Amino acid sequence: MTINAVKREIPDYIEGYGKVKHYQGAFAKKPEGNIAGAKLRCFNSDNTDKTVSSIKEAIKASGLKSGMTISFHHHLRNGDYVVNMVLDACAEMGIKELTLFPTALFGVHKKVIDHIKSGVVTKIMGSVNGPIGQLVSEGGMQVPVVLRSHGGRPRAVMAGDVHIDVAFIGAPTADKYGNICGTLGKSACGSLGYAITDAKNAAHVIAVTDNLVQYPLSPRISIPQYLVDQVVVVGSIGDPAKIATGAARITRS
Repeated sequence: MTINAVKREIPDYIEGYGKVKHYQGAFAKKPEGNIAGAKLRCFNSDNTDKTVSSIKEAIKASGLKSGMTISFHHHLRNGDYVVNMVLDACAEMGIKELTLFPTALFGVHKKVIDHIKSGVVTKIMGSVNGPIGQLVSEGGMQVPVVLRSHGGRPRAVMAGDVHIDVAFIGAPTADKYGNICGTLGKSACGSLGYAITDAKNAAHVIAVTDNLVQYPLSPRISIPQYLVDQVVVVGSIGDPAKIATGAARITRS
């Protein structure tokens, strides 16, 4: 046990998390070395159309295997459908022991509990709300859940503390080359800022969209094509009417 800079006694090692880097003060530690990064997804005349027929096909092409880390953004909040459909596909493909690295989970993701109990998901790093938060609070996970702030999460990725094997990005609008926009389409959610770090640093990036448009996506692109490996078209990525819930609800006072 070590007493940190705010006089908290913290274990030096936590099972399921690893060696602890104790807090020593706001400016005690400075970043060292290069930031993490991923390959450049260049395209050529033989590989311009990145669309695939299903999430399973995209998962297969990504090389996702049991024990890897997958990430998601939460711009659609309680209206998101992408997390559940991806985990369902992983379960059907026999992929297990995944580390789930979302920016946040909500009540709509209650089905994740079934995947935790079946062993598809064994670790979570991200904010957990609603039923999943309740499960975690009651000791329903075998290893500690790591909660990261919206600033601490991209820092951890860029510093190499967390490696994303496959990032699944809910894309309200995309073109076949992989350009993504969050402000157009039936599931428009606004800026895709939370997903940019994932797109830049993940080993493999899959865009999941319900609005495929002609190339080039216009007039605005949030995430460019050279950061995306595959594009999957589904019936719906979510319900934008449920974005304004919880902390993001419209004030009535």
